[in-house]
Amino acid sequence: MIFSPLEILLCLAPFMLIMLTIGLGLYAQNVALARRELERNTRKCPHCKGLLNPEAYVCRFCSRELVRELR
Repeated sequence: MIFSPLEILLCLAPFMLIMLTIGLGLYAQNVALARRELERNTRKCPHCKGLLNPEAYVCRFCSRELVRELR
């Protein structure tokens, strides 16, 4: 028996909605985690934009030396 495209779409729609919901939830969790990291007094590498410890001298992602800011 051959199914029409509409029948196939109706069978796959619930699975696609579940996957979309999971994807949006993971994205929201990732955004919240990034905000928490920024709130913990981190700074970004000027070269690769990786989140670093404020006392770091070398970026752990791109291995470049960081310029110390004068205050």
